[in-house]
Amino acid sequence: MEDEGQQGGGESPQRAAQDGLKLGAIPGATPDKWASRWRDRYPRFRLSVDHYDDAGQLARLQEGTADVGYIRLREGEPDLDKDQFSRVLLYREEPVVCAAQDHWVAAAEESVTWEEIAEESFLDVAEMAPGQEPDPHEPLAGAELARAERIALEVVASGAGLLILPNSVARMLSRKDVVIRRVEDIPGYEVGLGWLKEKDSDLIQEFIGVARGRKPGSGRSAITPAAKGAAEGSGKGSSKGVKGGAESGSAQKKSRGKSSGPARSGRRPSSPKARRRR
Repeated sequence: MEDEGQQGGGESPQRAAQDGLKLGAIPGATPDKWASRWRDRYPRFRLSVDHYDDAGQLARLQEGTADVGYIRLREGEPDLDKDQFSRVLLYREEPVVCAAQDHWVAAAEESVTWEEIAEESFLDVAEMAPGQEPDPHEPLAGAELARAERIALEVVASGAGLLILPNSVARMLSRKDVVIRRVEDIPGYEVGLGWLKEKDSDLIQEFIGVARGRKPGSGRSAITPAAKGAAEGSGKGSSKGVKGGAESGSAQKKSRGKSSGPARSGRRPSSPKARRRR
């Protein structure tokens, strides 16, 4: 999975500076710090950051909507097609359960075990999609981002079921009428950055290095950082949507309106399987 260091180098610096780099972020991801570092080190290489739902990320990479994108996989799930994609792991995150304020889960101090909640009714985010699915290549903003998860949490707040989410997504969408508790004994999530192998370049590799904490002027850098202070005043005023100077890749979408309401699902998380009490 760790694929950093395989430099593509097929793109000229002039073309790279003109086109810049497009980053596809997903719910729960926080690229602000990286965007700020990138602006400070490489002000002549534009970085645009757009936000999308998790679904469709590979298609966005394949079709060039994003050059690099966050990829979130459940631990134990098959990895990406290694002949087509490269992926580097950034961090792992815990699964959490979301429950109504008056649900017994709220009495747990920090966490619950899977065995304790296995017999509960769970909601499936995939069944919460409001009508027609959005265009996967159209950036999302505000309430449009993670819309299915937002709808599922409304159902959770009514007491109709529980919901398993990655911790970062649950915190991003937190509500006063929903409690969040860590779940033990089930697989977590791996979050990384992915890109097409055939489109690998010095620019992509440099961004991967920034995301993984590479210092300026590292011997592994193929792009020369700006001199100290040279970035001052460049790119400022064009920052939209992401802190730290990343430039928004497209205008925000207009609100599509609210869903007429989701159907309740009794489906439980796929792994591990719930054991019925006898």
